[in-house]
Amino acid sequence: MNIYLETSAVLRDLLDGEDKHEIRQWLRGAKFIATSQLTIAEVGRVLARVRVLEPQVASIIAARAAQFETDSELWVIHPVDDAIWSRCARPFPKEPLRTLDAIHLATIEILSAAIDNLAILSTDIRVRENAKILGFKALP
Repeated sequence: MNIYLETSAVLRDLLDGEDKHEIRQWLRGAKFIATSQLTIAEVGRVLARVRVLEPQVASIIAARAAQFETDSELWVIHPVDDAIWSRCARPFPKEPLRTLDAIHLATIEILSAAIDNLAILSTDIRVRENAKILGFKALP
């Protein structure tokens, strides 16, 4: 399966959240993984905050951050370009929608023109609801 990996799923995996095993299973079985440049930035910011706010887990976070960097080298990372910004300015099926969520949805719409059967791996309810209405399969 071809997967667009949204930030919420990455963070659930990295921080041992709910659904982490299912998320890891989907990622291991994926034929192709794409994400937004936004995901890289969002994950980096969360990991930086965790290191400061929860220093007792800093060594665990460092190992997971290193694994994330290694894994993400194998993914297609789409830039947040003018086409993404333009799409974000237009309404989505289920509003209100936060800007960062709109960036993810715009990215999956644009990538789907070049990638067949692209499903979105996300745990964010707003992203999942919009993705489904737009015709994408939402995982897990």
